Amino acid sequence: MTSSDPRPLAEELLLLCADPASGHLRSPTAFPTAIAGAVLAELQLTGTITVEDRRITAFRPSGDHDELAARVLTELERAGKSRRRTTLDHALATLRYRSGPRRYLDRLTEQGVLTVRTPGFLGLPRRRWTAVRPDAGALIAERVAATLARTADSGPTTGSEQRDHQLAGLIGTTHLERRLYPGTAGEPTRRAVRQLAHSLPVPQAVNRAAARRRRAMSS
Repeated sequence: MTSSDPRPLAEELLLLCADPASGHLRSPTAFPTAIAGAVLAELQLTGTITVEDRRITAFRPSGDHDELAARVLTELERAGKSRRRTTLDHALATLRYRSGPRRYLDRLTEQGVLTVRTPGFLGLPRRRWTAVRPDAGALIAERVAATLARTADSGPTTGSEQRDHQLAGLIGTTHLERRLYPGTAGEPTRRAVRQLAHSLPVPQAVNRAAARRRRAMSS
């Protein structure tokens, strides 16, 4: 990745969890599913997969995408041999464990974007990641908000705008918009984020997975 290339959606989603004062990452409970959703959204944006409603209907393998996303694509191609298994819901259930936050956290640490400490808690090691730039998440959030405001009437017309719409939808699945866009001034952005979370296919699938998890926990 060069300085002009966008970070993978999964990495940006992680950086959005950075506390703007301390830089400590505070991720929501359902984050592994959102990270898997970010990988699928990235593949959709690059045209590597075609998504129609709840189904992944086509694969277009290429070597020009994120290394970790390539591993995910391999799993999707294997699952795609069974037509029943090519739904977004099945892909999320499978990929949640194969493309969890840890891989991206480790890579961001290797790149010097994050630091990691392992303080003890009740005698057990516990990793804590911190953004080197505490405002890293805030800068991404500002960019997304600007895109949503600019495209409120016209919709996304460029690749970068489509990326920000997908990222906004994923923000909505984790309810990060409450933290990122607080108060009366943030209300239009929060509303736009929630609309995308319930209209774009990949964020919709993440929401369904989170709902199933909540039902399983309450039963």
